[in-house]
Amino acid sequence: MRSVCLLPLAGFAFAATLFAEPCIPQSQMMPAERDTIARAGTALAGLAAAGNAEGVRAQTMPQFAKDFAGIASAIHTAAPHLQGASFVTSTVWILDASANKTAADGSAQDAQFFCTLHGSPSQTSFLIPALPPGRYALVVLDTAGTSEPWQVAMLLRQSTPGTWQLGGLFPRATLAGGHDGLWFWKTARDYAAKKQAWNAWVYYTEAEALLKPVTFLTSSHLDTLQGEREKSAPTALSAGIGTSQPLVLTGKAGEVRVTSLEAENAPNHADGIDLLAHIHAEDALPDPVASRARNAAAARALVTAYPELRSAFHGVWVVADLPNGANYVSEEPMNSL
Repeated sequence: MRSVCLLPLAGFAFAATLFAEPCIPQSQMMPAERDTIARAGTALAGLAAAGNAEGVRAQTMPQFAKDFAGIASAIHTAAPHLQGASFVTSTVWILDASANKTAADGSAQDAQFFCTLHGSPSQTSFLIPALPPGRYALVVLDTAGTSEPWQVAMLLRQSTPGTWQLGGLFPRATLAGGHDGLWFWKTARDYAAKKQAWNAWVYYTEAEALLKPVTFLTSSHLDTLQGEREKSAPTALSAGIGTSQPLVLTGKAGEVRVTSLEAENAPNHADGIDLLAHIHAEDALPDPVASRARNAAAARALVTAYPELRSAFHGVWVVADLPNGANYVSEEPMNSL
């Protein structure tokens, strides 16, 4: 399954009123400060690559070092993919929330930043929930010297001049099925031109996931991608898809409620990508055989309703999400559906 990027700062519910905070792109910052931030990020990435969670924790903001489970889990997941890597700084932003006010109850407020490159109409913006006041930097590092490219983004907070502590860690793969985000974007456009709206929607979604270093970033570039996805979206997905708004299908085994659709690496990378579908399951079934049969029926209902999916994916992974928080996962090859 896709590696989950963890943000300890995320405790969502955006404030009704947001004020833009100062943002400095790397082209406008002093080289010495950029280098200091890059070195701090590279050192933390090296600790993560070595699986040294305690070393990372020692350099983490105190409020997040106390509750470190999310970051530790991200390090555990990413370390095997980062071992032996050297890190190349892709970009750095300074996000100055020093003037960000706390709420009346003392809780941190959401912060928004708009970054514009000099002489360019392009804009990158960040919306970070529950951000304590302070001066932050977002540093994005690309791996070098590994068999598969990964990226590590980090939100850092300046504790003293020249010293930066970790506030959020976001490691992720930058390829799916051997292809990058721009390839998925181009292929999504090709599917849209062929009126294969379901394939286009999943490929646009994968393109966005691969092109965004962190979930709280958006840009003029990504706005264009999102606009294309919305324009070509299947009618059934025009309002989105989720647990409160599932895609409802009727199969031979009854009603299927699909809560998400995305691309996923096939187990054998040479096979390209699979379709990953989460379904809502009302209850646990008595044995694995019955659970597998339910997943297979859901996959079959999906590709029967939208047969174009057969041409774009090697198979279908189905995750049956149970009310108790558990799930049952199985893979269904397309030639079995």
